Amino acid sequence: MPNNSSIKQITDYQILNGGFCPNPSLLEGKMGITLFFFLQARFTHNNCYEDFAGELLDDICDSLHIGLPITFADGLCGIGWGIEFMKRLNFIEGDTDDILCDIDRKIMERDVRRISDMTFEYGLEGIAIYVRSRIDSVRATKNKQPFDPSYLEELEESCLRNNILLYSTQYSTDSTWNRILDILATHPFSEEKSWKRGLVKLRTIYE
Repeated sequence: MPNNSSIKQITDYQILNGGFCPNPSLLEGKMGITLFFFLQARFTHNNCYEDFAGELLDDICDSLHIGLPITFADGLCGIGWGIEFMKRLNFIEGDTDDILCDIDRKIMERDVRRISDMTFEYGLEGIAIYVRSRIDSVRATKNKQPFDPSYLEELEESCLRNNILLYSTQYSTDSTWNRILDILATHPFSEEKSWKRGLVKLRTIYE
């Protein structure tokens, strides 16, 4: 069980400072902070944390622009995946298609056949994980898909060529979340009260 006093210190610090983070991304910025507070709210049953997470998410959505990179670590794919993750855990309600349609269109502008970076954080694998989360998303109209068939075909072919098994359990939401936590756990934290440290400490509760 994580040290509750340590997590409380991180939480208090991030309430005061997290809203000023200029970076909206999942692994480096405000989307990661938002997930930390939604999870803290669930574990502590503290509605104040949930309200704060909702405010952070509103800030992200209001300031989101397609000029951001499409990468998973510090760009649109990670932000979009985070929103799908929140929906899956019932942190948010509504149709994610309405929220993510601009990101979907921006992703499809990238020619996946010519991507040279295959990594999770900055390359093809991260794009594939975002697309998988969108395909798996629960919709009112079951047959509706956010991506053009031709784009999906090109992505599937590129993934196969690079041994990325798009529809395997390796790229499910739960597997991706554990992978994110593994990445955060193996990187040194720049500050004692980092939200990244907080997510890693909460991991044992989440599991």
